[in-house]
Amino acid sequence: MIKTLIVEDQRITRDYIRELLEETGRYTVVDCLSDASLAFPKCEKDEIELVVMDVYTSGSKDGIDATEEIKAKHPNIKVVIVTSMVECGYLDRAKKAGADSFWYKNISKENLMGVIDQTMNGKSIYPEKTPSVMIGEASSEDFTKTEIKILRLIIEGLEYDEIAERLNCSLNTVKTHITHILAKTGHSNRTRLVIDIMNKNFIIAKN
Repeated sequence: MIKTLIVEDQRITRDYIRELLEETGRYTVVDCLSDASLAFPKCEKDEIELVVMDVYTSGSKDGIDATEEIKAKHPNIKVVIVTSMVECGYLDRAKKAGADSFWYKNISKENLMGVIDQTMNGKSIYPEKTPSVMIGEASSEDFTKTEIKILRLIIEGLEYDEIAERLNCSLNTVKTHITHILAKTGHSNRTRLVIDIMNKNFIIAKN
């Protein structure tokens, strides 16, 4: 039996993953955590062999940072990252952190148990790219790198002048970029833009 830790703050998803694992008869779930910052000490205490790790959990550390902490000292522990959040930096961050596999909830073609079994057999399963999401009339792939940076700062709640200061550019440049973003998406203002982004689980988090 493979000793498994689930790190997921949504109870329904946590129970679903637990049921999937235990139904196989090959995995035993040692514990379920809602806080990723507790994963490392739990791995050390209970000699965990597999961690199914969500990206966004409660606590001060996200799942990718917790993965890096675990893999740095225990490279033989397999970690499968799972998330429903589509974000342009997650795949690269997860690879750099040493995560063995990556699975998008409700998006990945592979089923979760297939990814977990292959991971335990020594394979690394990653999507070829971040899935695209429609934001208004635009695909998430239609935004430039600068527009992504500006969207990130808008999500953080920064005003135009604060964005200009953060990016070391003029206020007019920021206004022009935001005008282009609104034109691409078809949204009339940035409030509608932000609501759409959040509703689509398109998270523009820091890399």
